[in-house]
This record gives sequence, C-alpha cells and structure tokens, in this order.
Amino acid sequence: MLKKELGLVRPWSSNEVFQRTYFCNVRREHDRITKFIRETYSREVQDPWFLYNIIFSRFINWPDSLSSIGYLRTHDPSEIERKLANLAKRGKVWGGAYVITTHGLPLAKAAYLCHNVLGATYKARELLNSLTGWVGSAPLLATAHRALQTIEGLGSFLAAQVVADLKNTPGHPLAAAPDWWTFVAHGPGSIRGLSWFWNGATITPSNFPSYFQAMREYVDENWDQMTMGKPICNQDLQNCLCEFSKFMKVSNGTGRSKRNYPGV
Repeated sequence: MLKKELGLVRPWSSNEVFQRTYFCNVRREHDRITKFIRETYSREVQDPWFLYNIIFSRFINWPDSLSSIGYLRTHDPSEIERKLANLAKRGKVWGGAYVITTHGLPLAKAAYLCHNVLGATYKARELLNSLTGWVGSAPLLATAHRALQTIEGLGSFLAAQVVADLKNTPGHPLAAAPDWWTFVAHGPGSIRGLSWFWNGATITPSNFPSYFQAMREYVDENWDQMTMGKPICNQDLQNCLCEFSKFMKVSNGTGRSKRNYPGV
C-alpha cells in the first residue's frame, strides 16, 4: 500500500499472490468504503439517523451507490428500493467485500434490505441507540454487538463491522468503550484464517476466543513498530485473518479470490 501511494512503479510486491490478488488493508480505516463513511457520514454522528445510515452503508458497501442515494433522514423503504432498482439499470450497486443474502426468503436482495433489515432497524432505533452508546454510561462494544444482532440480517460478522464503524467515529460514545482494543467477533473468514495460522487446528465459534488470544500474544511479541507502525486492535487483527485465509487458499491452490488485482 505504501509503495502504491508513493507512486512507485509496479510490482509493489515480490510475491505473485500479492501481485494478482485483491486484499483489504491491514488497518480497516484505510479501506475505500470506510474512508467514504468517514468523509460522508461521520459529521452526522449525533444525528438520530446515523446508525440507520451506517447499517445501510455496510449492506450496500459501494461508495458510488451510497453517493447517489445520499444520507437518509426518513424511513421510506419503497423509495430506497426504487432508487436501487434505477442504479441497477445503470450498473453496479453492491460492493463485493461481504456476502449479503436474504437468508432463504424469496425476496430480491434490495427488497430484503429495504423492507426487512431497514424496517427492523427503524422499529428498534430507540432501543439500538440506548444499547450502542447514546443512552446510559460506559458503553461496551460487546453490548452493542449483541444489540445489533437482534436486527434481521445482522449476524455476528456484519454486526461487528457496524460496531467497528461506530467505535472509529470521532465523537461517538463507543470511541471511548473500555473494550475498544480487545473486542473481537468471529466470522467465517477469520475462523478459516485462524485454522491456517494454527496449522489446521479445528476452530469453532466456541474455541475461537482462546485460539485468537494465543495468536494475539504471538503477534504482540513479534510486532516491530519501526517497520509495521503502531499495533492494531483485535478487530483489525481479526480482519487480517480473513485476508490470511484468502492468501493461503490462493497460495495452496485450494481456492481463488473473487477479485483480481492489477499489481504487475
């Protein structure tokens, strides 16, 4: 990333997998969609519709679509669905970083998002705001994470992505959460990545925390701030596991990446 941003000539890595495979950044805040959220939504941090927009943005996960729709200040699922349909006629609507499904319901993805996910978010907005930081004291990321999973369509992984957006927003209560550094939630990619790290160990949601903590200790012992910068929080480390899983399956020929990268 540094070589690319400095304008150096390709290839930016001597590793062929890195040259041809798209990877997210080590630090989540450097990713394109996260930069867009910071530039577009963070100024609205105290607005009661802020969380609604963050959830919407993570399902869409594509800056061009979000720019076209704009910041939402009313709950009008049919109108949002209409706008998404118009965008679909012109080209790409959804980002590909996260797998978005209707969880088996016979609905189009846009209809599921607009009516089911956003509908549940709107109905629970006051409760969500009370459990994600704006009401009460000393909010925890773990509490916010559990609250977000009560919304249809938000499983552990996506709920954790929303938590990360909130905790990294200047001025949001979760930015001062006591578990800001240590909170982590597993996802399918990080479970696979952790298994790769521990040489094929069977990683499950129940044993994920203990295996993750052991890896955290290894990373801390081997982290060189001179070359790697400041240490990363557990959520960034968890995201790195997803990318490590991708690297290993491409390197070993057991899978391929959804996205190629023009690094040569």
